Amino acid sequence: MSYYEYEQKVLSLYVMKNEKKFVMIKKNYIIKTINFLFFLFICTTNLVQGKFNIPEPTPGIKKIYPVQDYAGILSKTHRNTLNKKLFSYSKITSTEIVVCIIQNLHGEDPNLLACKWGDQWKIGKKHKDNGVMILLSIQDKKMSIQNGYGIEPYITDFSSKRIIQKTKPLLRRNLFYKALDFSTNEIFVLLKKKFFNEKEKKKLYLNIHNEKKYKNHYFSLYFLLFPISVLLMTFFLSISKKNKIEIEFYSLFMNTILTDFLLKNQHLQNHNENEDNFDGFDGFGGGGLFGGGGSSDKW
Repeated sequence: MSYYEYEQKVLSLYVMKNEKKFVMIKKNYIIKTINFLFFLFICTTNLVQGKFNIPEPTPGIKKIYPVQDYAGILSKTHRNTLNKKLFSYSKITSTEIVVCIIQNLHGEDPNLLACKWGDQWKIGKKHKDNGVMILLSIQDKKMSIQNGYGIEPYITDFSSKRIIQKTKPLLRRNLFYKALDFSTNEIFVLLKKKFFNEKEKKKLYLNIHNEKKYKNHYFSLYFLLFPISVLLMTFFLSISKKNKIEIEFYSLFMNTILTDFLLKNQHLQNHNENEDNFDGFDGFGGGGLFGGGGSSDKW
């Protein structure tokens, strides 16, 4: 046997002996590579889907308005009506309720996102922490209600869950404005007489006092003019029963004066009732802290 043949034989024996070991090494390498690629895929997915960047308030406007419709599902009329309602409520009670409507959660938990959102925007008054966040995700069909620390004793997790349950039928029919209007009314009921703006309390007292004074003045004039008109009419009737033209003219004249007086005062009263209360809005975000619990559910 030549040296070359001997070398080939030794090499073949070595390969046969280590063939199984080589196959095992190759198999382990493939498994580890697959595991690494899978792990990399999971991490990439979480980075893409599990990150929702909380936006700034309405673009170009520094004020934080109560309604933030990033999904564009509310009409301008409904948005303004809801804005005015929540602003008026905040003006009296100091409680700030913000509604955020988004298209997608991007894998985020609605409770954590709403809580983080309210905390980042500092919804609610400082030291009162009386802010409420209502979050709607249209594509995920999820709703969340989260509270500031000061709201926690009055709106429990069970209470917020119940509000969402009662709102679901409206959400399923895509009646988003009615759903938000209903849910905010439910919150108003739970927070009734729990918070009050001291400045507005004084203003409200003065308005009520002035309104009573105005009504008393109005009725005093009415009761003063009515007997005088009756006496004058009786006087003319007694003097000239035959002169129907003068009597009709006088009656028409007095009715015109009284009607004009009543309608003028009614107009003033209606103007006061329909006065735009959205003036003087400085925006929400008074320094409130979040973490008072809440709830979420899918509709």
